[in-house]
Amino acid sequence: MTAMGERTVTGPPGIRIGKGLGDVSEETLGFFKQIGVESVWMPSRLNERRGTAPTVRPLVPPTQRKPRGDQPPAWHREELELIRARVDAFGLVAEAMDLPLSGRIVMGLLGAEEDLETVCACVTAAASVGIGVLTYNFTALRASEGYGARRGEGRGGADLRDFDVSRIADLPPLETVGEHSEAAMWERLTVFLERVVPVAEEAGVRLAMHPNDPPVPMFRGVAQPVSDLEGMRRLVATVDSPSNTLFLDTGVLTELGENAAKAIRYFGSRDRIGIVHFRNVRTEAPRERYVETFLDDGDCDTADCMRAFHEVGYDGIVDPDHTPGITDDTPDTRIGWAFAVGQLIALREAGRRQRAEGS
Repeated sequence: MTAMGERTVTGPPGIRIGKGLGDVSEETLGFFKQIGVESVWMPSRLNERRGTAPTVRPLVPPTQRKPRGDQPPAWHREELELIRARVDAFGLVAEAMDLPLSGRIVMGLLGAEEDLETVCACVTAAASVGIGVLTYNFTALRASEGYGARRGEGRGGADLRDFDVSRIADLPPLETVGEHSEAAMWERLTVFLERVVPVAEEAGVRLAMHPNDPPVPMFRGVAQPVSDLEGMRRLVATVDSPSNTLFLDTGVLTELGENAAKAIRYFGSRDRIGIVHFRNVRTEAPRERYVETFLDDGDCDTADCMRAFHEVGYDGIVDPDHTPGITDDTPDTRIGWAFAVGQLIALREAGRRQRAEGS
């Protein structure tokens, strides 16, 4: 356990291969350990998935048609300790958790302050069991209606997911969500940061915000506040603290037409990368049209990205996140995860060797 205000580092030093957990069943934990995962996002509830099938991972995510829900109850230390012990028993390190934010917080509604109190309690509870990173996103409405499936269009007939802004260009605001300007979204995000970052700082936890993905500036009248590189810079500058970091996504940066390795060097040299989604896309028109691909089959220079992480001394998780659909894969895409994790391990070791040799 760390002293209050001291940063929590739970895994071995350096770049760690990670994955999010939907449950802590023996089957799930054993699988990820076998393929080389080292650190995990653990769930906030003790879900062992007894007698149920694995959660199906859809190629195209479901559409959000209503506002975010209520703020979940504060986490209980006793339950978190049980979950962490379950993860530890399989030789994995529980290093991160997803921090849920209510619709009242992101939409600036009555009751937001009360929900922020609950969020702060969750931060403290996570720190009490040694969780070092809490991830979140801050959008009232995700532009997932722009996604589409490209069945069989990947190499060897793999299923791919694409994004095309023309699918969402003329969609009206949703009555249940309303319209939210960029200024309003930034004002609420600033309130969140000013309220929660000091609590995280005192607890030794890093907050890591994922940029809006898809990275469009506006969707159905709702501004996406961190949808470009400038927004990412603004995020970490709004409350300048090691506890206010970016959930860096090499795929999002490539979707924007940015050089992901350059961005890693910018944010990493400032110690403002809390955690990483490491993936690849082919960008047809920055922000507007792109296809999600295998790690070795897109526009992002993944080898240079891994070199950049080594150069800046990044100390944290890299997670392959999205993966194309491979023929005859399991419902929860285990073949896809195994392939991606293997690639990440190889990239990490190549980057480590190049760094050691000074090349």
